[in-house]
Amino acid sequence: MDRVLNRRTTWFLVNIKARREQTEEHYVRVLHRLYDEDPMIEFPRGKCGSLKNIEFSEIKDENDEPQWIQINLLSYTIIDPDAFYNRRVRENVHIEDWNNDIVANKKEAEMYFIPSVHTLVVRCNAEISLKNVLRYFSNALNTIEPDMFDVDVIIQRDILERIVNAHIVTHLYANISFSNHGHTSGFEAAFDDKLREMGAGRVEFIAKGSQEHPLNKDEDGMLQAIVNISEQNGFVKATIQQTENSGLEKIDSSEHPRKLVIPQIINDIRTTIYNTIRSIIH
Repeated sequence: MDRVLNRRTTWFLVNIKARREQTEEHYVRVLHRLYDEDPMIEFPRGKCGSLKNIEFSEIKDENDEPQWIQINLLSYTIIDPDAFYNRRVRENVHIEDWNNDIVANKKEAEMYFIPSVHTLVVRCNAEISLKNVLRYFSNALNTIEPDMFDVDVIIQRDILERIVNAHIVTHLYANISFSNHGHTSGFEAAFDDKLREMGAGRVEFIAKGSQEHPLNKDEDGMLQAIVNISEQNGFVKATIQQTENSGLEKIDSSEHPRKLVIPQIINDIRTTIYNTIRSIIH
């Protein structure tokens, strides 16, 4: 019988996408290398990040790969032994024979990666900010395999719908990459394939229209395709007029990460996250 714990948790979702070799085995292999090589990544304000540990699920999915991978990420400050100060006697202090492996101001975040849908799940109230989680994985994975990975927060769908369904769109900026094979259809798939064929890691689009000649009056679906691809593969900024009688407003999708609310834990948190993510990410 399932054990149910009525404890609500909220999570950010991050798409970790390989530009080539988009297979589960590749994602699992590179995370093994990430733990073994453990690159230290610089964060803003003098902090750094590295791994504390990784645990691979012993339960396998239909492709004989781990269902989930638990990752504990650390943030800390490197200590300079020549930067100590005694405030009582107002003198600089130098510490002899300092162990450089000792760091300060440690913070830790627990997260879960689901290889079958290449999605990282990060608790919303984690001690390490979402921006630093993105910065760590983007830099660390591309240190292990240069120019191979895109790491993007998944965007809240309703904010993108506001752009797609706006009365007028007068300006659009997009920073996107192509999606995984099979994630798009129709014109969007054709446009996505063109991005992939270009061979570029990231692509920037800037389109300017006006209220008299808005961008969303195109008939080829270009704007909608760009916005839809950005949901898991980048971000967009747009200036819109939501309705005929409303004023212009600016939207930055990067300010609206998708939040997944899990109302209860069934058996254990890792199994619950795995089953939930597999049901909503395709």
